[in-house]
Amino acid sequence: MNYDGTTSLQTALAELYGLSVKSQAQLAVLVKEAKASLGITSTARILPPEQRLAIYQWHKDRLKPVQDIKQDEAPNPEEQPDSVVYDFKQTHFAIRLPDGKRTTTMLEGYLINAMQRKHGLTTNGGIRAWIEQVIKNDAARFDSHAPLARQVKRLIVESLV
Repeated sequence: MNYDGTTSLQTALAELYGLSVKSQAQLAVLVKEAKASLGITSTARILPPEQRLAIYQWHKDRLKPVQDIKQDEAPNPEEQPDSVVYDFKQTHFAIRLPDGKRTTTMLEGYLINAMQRKHGLTTNGGIRAWIEQVIKNDAARFDSHAPLARQVKRLIVESLV
């Protein structure tokens, strides 16, 4: 269901969670939970459309989270000193852009290894958080129309130099 914020939030949440529209207590708990998480302090009975949309989007994201996806590593029988440079495995990261959109970018293994060594990152979640923070800090140079993976790679290489 595509909810636009102009219709009843209770109906949209009931459909999203598979509840009855008449289960007002459960729906009220869901709205209260989202308001607390989003920092909405309004006590009005009728919320503005943008707040209703934010609450619905929060629940939708919570029900269907985007996960980090890592492909299986191919066995590397020959270990040589420069084998790390030729490590072309790919890892996909779901990141959130400054404008609130969520998207996926793919990074090669050698960039990930270099980031882990330079910045002391140990998990995919840490790498994703670092990427999101760099994009947020570099929003002036970040172009939303250019390819995302190319810009993220540029930011990583600049941080390594």
